[in-house]
Amino acid sequence: MSKSKKNIVEEMVEEIVEDEVQLKEEPKVPKPTDPKWVEYVLDQLANHELISGAPTTDGLRRVTEKVFGEIIESDTEILEIPKLAFSGKASAKHTLRIRKYDNTREGLAKWDMGDDLITVSACVDVVGERLPSPFNQHLVSTACTRAEGKALRRALKIRVQTAEELANSDEDDNKTLKEPINDQQIVAIKTMCKRNDVDLIKFVRSYPNSDKVESIREVKNLEGRLMINKLSSFQREGTPEEFVGYNDNWEEEFGV
Repeated sequence: MSKSKKNIVEEMVEEIVEDEVQLKEEPKVPKPTDPKWVEYVLDQLANHELISGAPTTDGLRRVTEKVFGEIIESDTEILEIPKLAFSGKASAKHTLRIRKYDNTREGLAKWDMGDDLITVSACVDVVGERLPSPFNQHLVSTACTRAEGKALRRALKIRVQTAEELANSDEDDNKTLKEPINDQQIVAIKTMCKRNDVDLIKFVRSYPNSDKVESIREVKNLEGRLMINKLSSFQREGTPEEFVGYNDNWEEEFGV
């Protein structure tokens, strides 16, 4: 074999090897039934699509079409309108029709036949007296937004509430201050620590009332809120050097 031909063959072999290496390095996308699915979905959100660690409805809508399926229909039905301004109750039902992505042979066949559509609905009630300003001035639109967010969550199979769903009155918020930290807060802290490269365990234990906790579940709701607010400032201003270093395996030691 001539030298030039030999070089060509070697280059072709190198290209094939490089392609194989690249294929092996591609991260595996979890399925909705996998434990890592919620984390994967939240990782797709941009910083401006998270408010205090909670996803916005706009963000979930975008991510749904990115990782789950094409939204074919998105309709809201008003079930009840308030009788008085700034008070009373508004109810809404949102229905989504989504054409799921599926790269398997069976999935592609369903796509061609149009048999891959799913329908998801969600209803929401909002009460004017329990909403902060300015949401209590727009009960119907607030109900519509919350209903869409809830429907998107159902489609994506995630339990994390949207930022719009979490907007409650100060009175309602105060009732939960002494309660234990909830799942929503834990997911928010985890997501924000990961995004900002924060050592979650060290950060949590830096708070006076949480310095000796053995699990994040022992943290109080109030401190959970303070932590989320602090992490939001890290997102804007950068993570202090003393807290740098997110550990993916923190749950093994500080488990939930």
